[in-house]
Amino acid sequence: MNFFKRTPLKFWIIIAAVILITVSTYIRLFDGLELVSYDLRLKFRPPQAISKDIVIVEIDDVTLEQLGSWPLPRDYHADVLRILKESGAKAVAFDILFSEKSDSTAGVDAAFAQAIAASGNIYLPVALDIKEKQERSYDPLESNAFSAGIFPDFMQAIHGSGHINTFTDIDGKIRRIPLFIAYENTFVPQLALKVACDVLGIDTRTPEFKGRRVNIDKKISLPISSHASFMVNYPDRWTKSFIHFSYAQIIAAYRDTMQGKAPAYDLSLLKDKICFIGLTATGTHDLKAMPFEKAYPMLGLQASVCNSILNKKFIVEVDPLVNIGIIILIFLGSLAVCLYFNPLRALVETCIISVSYFCIAAALLIFLGLWINLFLPLLVIALTYIAATLYKFISEIHKRQLLEKELDIARAIQKSFLPKDIQEHPAIGITTFMQPAKFVGGDLYDIVTLPNKRLGVFIGDVSGKGVPAALIMAQTVSLFRVFARVNDNPSQVLAQINRELCQVLEGRFVTALYLIFDAEKNVLEASCAGHLPILALQRGGQVSEVLPVAGPPLGILDQVEYETFQVSLAKDDKFLLYTDGITEARDRKGEEFGMERLKEVFSRNVSLSKEKALNHITAKLFEFSKGPAQFDDITAILLEYRR
Repeated sequence: MNFFKRTPLKFWIIIAAVILITVSTYIRLFDGLELVSYDLRLKFRPPQAISKDIVIVEIDDVTLEQLGSWPLPRDYHADVLRILKESGAKAVAFDILFSEKSDSTAGVDAAFAQAIAASGNIYLPVALDIKEKQERSYDPLESNAFSAGIFPDFMQAIHGSGHINTFTDIDGKIRRIPLFIAYENTFVPQLALKVACDVLGIDTRTPEFKGRRVNIDKKISLPISSHASFMVNYPDRWTKSFIHFSYAQIIAAYRDTMQGKAPAYDLSLLKDKICFIGLTATGTHDLKAMPFEKAYPMLGLQASVCNSILNKKFIVEVDPLVNIGIIILIFLGSLAVCLYFNPLRALVETCIISVSYFCIAAALLIFLGLWINLFLPLLVIALTYIAATLYKFISEIHKRQLLEKELDIARAIQKSFLPKDIQEHPAIGITTFMQPAKFVGGDLYDIVTLPNKRLGVFIGDVSGKGVPAALIMAQTVSLFRVFARVNDNPSQVLAQINRELCQVLEGRFVTALYLIFDAEKNVLEASCAGHLPILALQRGGQVSEVLPVAGPPLGILDQVEYETFQVSLAKDDKFLLYTDGITEARDRKGEEFGMERLKEVFSRNVSLSKEKALNHITAKLFEFSKGPAQFDDITAILLEYRR
């Protein structure tokens, strides 16, 4: 139990993904899409080698126009067999079922049987009823009966026979055939297989099924998949493959030759050829869908199977375990890439992996005849990228939430360094505003009550933003509180803070302004360390810059002396202290709020209370900078002298 608690969730997610991949591949969940990807690769393949020994004799549209409707009288078949025999054909296979007696004139079947026997090299097909619900294995399908056998008179005369059963995939296309079907105590070979093996001198009666191979007569080994199925290696489209002869034109060519006329076909081309005879006319039942075409004559399937065996060029569907192994490796590799790189780089890398795998899968099929899964691996790559990116996104959200909690604590701590309750001074009204650009900021201020009715106001701005600036801000406020209690001179307080900060700051600095209001003397004393000038608003609505002699910011130069300047105070004078987050705030066009705009807004507040005056300033500021994210911390202090 402890093992499960200690094991990371990420590990169990990977294990679950591997199991899902294994199950999906084994049950062929994406079989339809894998077939689409198979067809796509075949279309990229160049035309395959075609045996010159194979000839197609097609009962085409011309034949039916000239000789009559389907089925043709069998005396025509007898004539064609005699022509082929005289022309020296090596073998003749009909892709036409002859299971019953003809309805034609008496003696036609006998003449056809005699022609078959005289030829001595004729093959006729059968069709078998397949048992339902057979277990998935590499053993052949089983049958108890023929759905279409061979008429007995023909059976006695033929050289051999074979079945013409096919497998129809879920998309209605024919890509594979059963090489053998178990019937009683024998194995019925596929028609084209029987023809090719006889031509090669191979006995098909005792095939040996060993895993994903079938060995025939110890002379040839053919690749098979479930139910001893064999992938049909179609060499090309119908019109571009094999030598084609029209059934009717063969008869016409023979007639012309007998009459001393020049024939349309040179029948000597049929010498030593394997002839497949079948129906190809438009709209007939023998046109089926295959990877290249929606209407492909099954006569071409027989020729393709024979061609594949003669040329020993096969399509091998790899073992499911191999596919599972490949997909798991693809998954683990993609996962490593997606977790190692950032999402954008990972997207590029996964695209490269996908394109590379597609090219490898296509090359294996095109050049080696190996069919490996393509759709599921590509799907796994895509889902892995999505899942890994989502995982990173959720992890980042979780980290951000933790960081936000920590920043909330930091903000609370930073806030504790600022004056909590600003007590009203009898002579000076005070209102403040602060808004960090991030959770915590580098702006700072403090207000201290000094002896003899004096009030100290300190404002500063740390270079930079965020947590580092907040830490410097806290340290600066702490130093101010120490030195402001023991020193009445603003310039000396800044000098002492400066010396301390120079020992700890590296590459950063603090601008600061320290004011002391003396209500008894009606005097303002101030010292500046690189901070922005004070804006003073007097009775007449005139805004002026109170420009102290500014020294360098705190924390840059160790031995620096700052100067103190004095300003006389009058009743209702207002003083605005601020940081550069106000003057440097930008609108959508990139224009800064600026000093002149701040003066103009401030000048309209001559008759307002200090609270309304500051609210008016900040409202105008945020109205101006609406849209872009806040770039810098914003702090403002408005002071009103009441005497």
